[in-house]
Amino acid sequence: MVTEKLEKYIDIFNEMNDEIKWCDKKILMMASSVYVIKERAFNINEFVELSEHIKTNAGMFSPLKSNLRFSVASMLDTRFEQPKEVVQILKAYYDKLVEGGFKRGNFTYIAALAMMTDDVETSHLENKIDRALYIYKSMRQEHPFITTNEDYPLAVLLSEREGAVKDVIARIEYFYRELHTSKFRKGNDLQFLSHILSLSKEEEPEVYIKRSIEVLESLKRASIKPKPIHYPEVGLLSLIEHTDIELENTKQLKLKLDSQRHFKWQRELNFKVAVNLSVSESLKGSSLVETGMLTTMEAIMQAQQTAMITGITAATAVSASNNG
Repeated sequence: MVTEKLEKYIDIFNEMNDEIKWCDKKILMMASSVYVIKERAFNINEFVELSEHIKTNAGMFSPLKSNLRFSVASMLDTRFEQPKEVVQILKAYYDKLVEGGFKRGNFTYIAALAMMTDDVETSHLENKIDRALYIYKSMRQEHPFITTNEDYPLAVLLSEREGAVKDVIARIEYFYRELHTSKFRKGNDLQFLSHILSLSKEEEPEVYIKRSIEVLESLKRASIKPKPIHYPEVGLLSLIEHTDIELENTKQLKLKLDSQRHFKWQRELNFKVAVNLSVSESLKGSSLVETGMLTTMEAIMQAQQTAMITGITAATAVSASNNG
């Protein structure tokens, strides 16, 4: 039940918040949601130990000494049986990305995390990195003012799709252009939405565009005023069946989170978490398993979670800079 997911999410967040009181609440919210979506057991002592292991093994000026390590810890802990052993491999991926032309920083670590799969060998990475960098540069060529290092992780995920790079970029641009003509605002959030829709080829682009417009209008009717920051979630909802059910679940989950003491000031992030919980529940036992779409949806949810980490990392970095 989706309500059980919500209760588990709140429980995990409270455990994290009690133990790591000084960490930005948005980071802990995101980390908590990963455990629930992945349906992985959570142990606060192991989580803190893994986070400290990441920090201890990071270089003096590494982004992994910052709060980013908690986001990374949640992703590693839910994807790998021996997460501590994978930390050095994550650093190796990061170094390879830097050698390949990506700039050092938070978003290159998130890109390295996005590039890691269950097979974490570092051999033959050069071709993948070259393709990812080519896609990123092509994105910058199309949108030089809105494409930044924040787009590294999704460029990596897009590079794993089959087809020529020019076709991948053309598909993104088609979504971006058509959605803008349908009341979606131009900007990096619309580019994120275009990326997420581009990851699925189960339907023709026109189908996903129509659904995205319908989701946007349905959210308005449900008294959830969608903002550009919510566009990735609009994309996620537009890719699944029975959208009305997910929208109602999302609304109820968001209302419950908005009423909670720790979450009432994080309404935009509450919407993102609510969508994740609702969609992850709907995928269980779905007909998507038979169609092969489930694997695609898992990749798209990873992209959406990656976008969440990226956005939270960027926002907290700006906040820290302003406070400094």
